[in-house]
Amino acid sequence: MIRLRTLFAIFAVALPVPAVLAGCGGGDSGSSEDPQTVLNETFSNDQSISSGNVNLTLGVNATGDQGGSFQASLKGPFQGDASNPQSIPQLDWTVTAKGSGGGQSIDFNGGLVVTSDNAYVEYNGKNYEVGSDTFKQVKDQLEAQAGAASSSGAPTSFAEGCKQALEQAGATDTSGCDIDLQSWLPDPSNEGTEDVGGTSTIHIHGDLDVQKVLSDIGNLAAAFPGASAQGFDPSQLGAFSDAVTEASMDVYSGQDDHLLRKLDLHLTIDPSVIAGGAVSVPIDKIDITFGVELDDVNQQQTISAPSGAQPISQLLSDLGISAGDLGSIPGLGGTSSSGGSGSSGGSSSDYFQCLQQAGNNPKAINKCASQL
Repeated sequence: MIRLRTLFAIFAVALPVPAVLAGCGGGDSGSSEDPQTVLNETFSNDQSISSGNVNLTLGVNATGDQGGSFQASLKGPFQGDASNPQSIPQLDWTVTAKGSGGGQSIDFNGGLVVTSDNAYVEYNGKNYEVGSDTFKQVKDQLEAQAGAASSSGAPTSFAEGCKQALEQAGATDTSGCDIDLQSWLPDPSNEGTEDVGGTSTIHIHGDLDVQKVLSDIGNLAAAFPGASAQGFDPSQLGAFSDAVTEASMDVYSGQDDHLLRKLDLHLTIDPSVIAGGAVSVPIDKIDITFGVELDDVNQQQTISAPSGAQPISQLLSDLGISAGDLGSIPGLGGTSSSGGSGSSGGSSSDYFQCLQQAGNNPKAINKCASQL
């Protein structure tokens, strides 16, 4: 089971995202702008994205005797607080996953709704609420963690947001975040202007430097606490570079504001190169696509709570998860009752005691993660 500190690290990455997906005003003729300049102003500027509609997709298609396919998506509106980047955004996201291969299949539909005072999970066509008391407690602590990590201000670049996320996870060495994203596309081209969700964008295309990408990702992964203890060696990723026969990225940046509107990645992998010819590989080729599109950027979104939601404890019971498995999560694994809709009470864990003692000291708050 994923430990709670890992969930906190994920939220720490997510909270600064609006500031990282940034851009600045400018650009009177999209087709004539320098592509490297467009990339730099898209990924490294101070204008944030606090609301909009996100559409994230992932596709994997393997051809051969034992081929298969997999598609997943996450889509829906989100509404953050532009004046408080550390606040948990409201959102209404649906998640789908469907695929088959190797005699196995998956077909999943679910969702997550976060309002100003509660959170809801949709599973198998039913809605379950976390409960307002539990949600407030978790929300307050998540925002305190995010605020401590960003005590120097909201991140204005990928590197700053990355370093804050690593510190949130308890890392002491953040040098893995010193990544020049533009170096991943050594020779980009400006493909002109294209419409994305009703917005005119500048389309930048380029082939990825696979060796550089894998090296940077490996160094970043190695920076997370516990990576070396689990035997992870970032140099191992370099062995896969020869297996990537095609790797490209397309970035669509707002023509008027250089805010990211769409990003597409495409990889083609030859599994036989990884096997080295020692064994016969039943898969000829693997195509991987990843895309994210942002529409209605910085337009007001309305998030509504679903009706007829049952307590989250009912879902946990249906899934065979006991309260003891969630002992460190307030309201789910705690034993003391605090009342409120859908809440089973807060936990008096060492973590929350640590947070209370830490007060507003950012370093002390970050150290509390070790209690989880």
